[in-house]
Amino acid sequence: MGTSAGKWDFWIDRGGTFTDIVGRDPDRRIVAVKLLSEDRAAYRDAAIAGIRRLMGLARETAIPRSGSER
Repeated sequence: MGTSAGKWDFWIDRGGTFTDIVGRDPDRRIVAVKLLSEDRAAYRDAAIAGIRRLMGLARETAIPRSGSER
């Protein structure tokens, strides 16, 4: 059984030094990124920056909401 079209799932572990973001894309592939928890020159929030990076979104692009939340 696949996920709904375009749906992502995310799990985040924010630590003192690093924030780990793991995502499951719409094709059910697991992808991950590790960012510094604080890097004000690069992003305001590591979790949001990691989600954007995994989804291939530009830095200031809004993260799309799922269809059930519209």
